[in-house]
Amino acid sequence: MHLADEQPDNVCHDCGVKWGTQKPKNHEYRTWIDSCDVCGKLSAVVDASEWGYLKDGWNKNGKEVL
Repeated sequence: MHLADEQPDNVCHDCGVKWGTQKPKNHEYRTWIDSCDVCGKLSAVVDASEWGYLKDGWNKNGKEVL
């Protein structure tokens, strides 16, 4: 497993589960409503660091990454 060179800013729960390298730690963290940078859905999102950053391949979902 390799971490992607570029990481998204906003990651929803579904994409975090699929592409993250770890589950979020049991601590308080900030969530907000925005478009997920992986799937594009408007959802509650967190910073990619909460998922241990994402594995290589996250940006090859057919969605252009800005």
